[in-house]
Amino acid sequence: MIRLVKPFVPVPLRRALRAAQSRLVHEWRRRLSPNWCPVCEQAPESFKPIDPALAEQCRRHGFELDLRQWETLNVDRYNCPRCDATDRDRLYALYLSRRLTGVRAPFRFIDFAPSYSLSKWIRKSFRLDYRTADLLMEGVDDRVDLTDLRVYPDGSVDAFLCSHVLEHVRDDLKAMRELFRILRPGGWGILMVPICLSVPQIREDPAQAATEAERWRYFGQGDHLRIYNKKGFTDRLAAAGFRVKSFGVQDFGAITFRRCGIAPSSVLYVGEKSASAKQVS
Repeated sequence: MIRLVKPFVPVPLRRALRAAQSRLVHEWRRRLSPNWCPVCEQAPESFKPIDPALAEQCRRHGFELDLRQWETLNVDRYNCPRCDATDRDRLYALYLSRRLTGVRAPFRFIDFAPSYSLSKWIRKSFRLDYRTADLLMEGVDDRVDLTDLRVYPDGSVDAFLCSHVLEHVRDDLKAMRELFRILRPGGWGILMVPICLSVPQIREDPAQAATEAERWRYFGQGDHLRIYNKKGFTDRLAAAGFRVKSFGVQDFGAITFRRCGIAPSSVLYVGEKSASAKQVS
């Protein structure tokens, strides 16, 4: 029957019907599949666990904190097998889908130390003045030091993503103040670091960071300079001028977190600059 009718259906209409069918199938897969990656928008059979080499490095250097003690880290369902997005990338995608939908350029969004798969998704999904930035990474739009963002004038950025960068920076409070400075009044930024739920305060003794081996032993990674606790991190953001908001499983839903491979303990931090904010020096 379809073969008989097909010659009488205009080509543009056939294409529109195929597109509608594809969107319908995609939407049903998104709604019904047990696993869903909001970055590549695919339904993998499962998510991949974190590379066991990381735990082995920690063990070999005598790092005493278990990886399961970190706030936003799903050890068992870490990477998407399709696009390699991490669990935190998937959390950012959930939030950005809400926050950026309907936004149009000249909205300026800076992505510091961008994740490849998430960056690709942002460029595809939103019409922004989107730029990537890093000090060492190849292929970024802007080569910047997070403690010296003079390339961006005061109040010139609408939003940013700064994920797992501040733990690498010697003067993290200075970097936070720079991020606050470049935000326009009313602007916002996603600010994320590794947070260990079992440490009572920020661990960052410079005497323990002289060599790579010592950094592995005290901070759990060879290029980290500190371990944050929750209160220490949010207090520093507040000292830099940010009004800090946090979003967790209660905001996105337990079912969404489970399907997207995000641990129930995960929390997303957003720093906002109030419309009447003055520069913190």
